[in-house]
Amino acid sequence: MMTRTLLMLVTVLLGAEAAAAQDRTTATACDTLLAARRMDAASAPGQPSDEPGCRSVDRKSIGSVEQRALIGGAPYECMTIAGAGRCLWIVP
Repeated sequence: MMTRTLLMLVTVLLGAEAAAAQDRTTATACDTLLAARRMDAASAPGQPSDEPGCRSVDRKSIGSVEQRALIGGAPYECMTIAGAGRCLWIVP
């Protein structure tokens, strides 16, 4: 009984964390794929980083996908951003 309760509690906590991560209103966008990969590798989700060429953008300003890359199993997409003039790589 105790094991079952503990398992259920862990599941609920992990689910709440995933829901909070999906609720963000901003995304990190970078000028280059290399900068996006560095951001992805160097920072924890939701933590700011000082990678040159990267900035926070409102998710509402993100448009369609222009380019896609799959590197080491991680998907990266270069998406149109309102007012940016060209696509920016979104950090997964």
